[in-house]
Amino acid sequence: MRTHCPRRIVVVLSTVLAWALGLAGGNTAAAQGMAAVEAVIGNNFGHLPMFVGVDKGFFKKHGVDVRLKVVSTGSEMVSAMQKREVQIGDMSVTTFLKARHAGDPFRVIALIMNDATRANADEPLAIVARKGSGIRPGGIEELKGKRVGLAKAQTSDEYLKMVLSRRGMKYEDVTIENIMSPPALAPALKDGKVDAVVSWEPYNTMVLDSVPDSYVVQRGGGHLSYIMVATVHETMIHSNPQLIRNFVAGLAGASQYTRQNRNEAVHIFAKSVPNVDLAVAQKAVQHISYDPRISPSVMQAFEAAEDDILKLTLKDAPRLNIREQFGSSFLTEVQKAHPEYFNDLPPLPGETR
Repeated sequence: MRTHCPRRIVVVLSTVLAWALGLAGGNTAAAQGMAAVEAVIGNNFGHLPMFVGVDKGFFKKHGVDVRLKVVSTGSEMVSAMQKREVQIGDMSVTTFLKARHAGDPFRVIALIMNDATRANADEPLAIVARKGSGIRPGGIEELKGKRVGLAKAQTSDEYLKMVLSRRGMKYEDVTIENIMSPPALAPALKDGKVDAVVSWEPYNTMVLDSVPDSYVVQRGGGHLSYIMVATVHETMIHSNPQLIRNFVAGLAGASQYTRQNRNEAVHIFAKSVPNVDLAVAQKAVQHISYDPRISPSVMQAFEAAEDDILKLTLKDAPRLNIREQFGSSFLTEVQKAHPEYFNDLPPLPGETR
């Protein structure tokens, strides 16, 4: 005999099922069997593909629900990873290497801001001075005795050390004003509290746009390769390699979209980072490369960054084995599985297509 389930019972069962799924993950992604991960990133253009990957659904397309924790500095990124507030840390190569020297068990799983064709792509970094500072364009030696605003112990600080060192100058030759919040650089320069500032994009371009008669003393210069790396705790590489593989695939897709749609990417960035001047930001983003490939040039860049850290910051520290800082070859696997995410990139030196 055929029986019928009363409508009221069906509704109750549906409610119970929805409640159970909510306990399992608390969101639609969990109901779809999608892994949720927290990632800490910076409020600058070095992390732009991460914003794009979330907004345009690239991570979810590959089965990962990425949630972003946006901070201002590399120190905050490392702290979030140390406290296990996040599973993925997006940070600069110098921040990563210093964390590894401090004993943090992080490994690189992907590259975000990067130029795989060169070992010294540092155009997002710049030194900007104000009118009347006595510092001429290109006049690095004229920084001596001047007040320079930057975020101490961050990539801008390391960059300045390298620039000074290669001109035969000492870090102590300048007076550092520690300005940890990049948006505060422009007011400090405008008000004459500092003679020059050092930062990354979009903040260099914001300074140039908002401080009358400010100018570039030096942009880039081939002093280091300014790379943003995606990192995880080493244990995660062994405990959940498929999640990492899916994340890297989503990031590769997001990186290509960012390369091909820079103006839209800037609008996406402005949704999460307040007070972004879109006209300025669209100029700033042109200085950045989003090539996620690992290449011999990238390895040279890591080695050079390690050289400079040991020479200028962590003197007498034992040298890291750079190749051991990378996790399993997730990107290689993703390149094979999704060649369409890389087909717009230039060939690497010695590579034929």
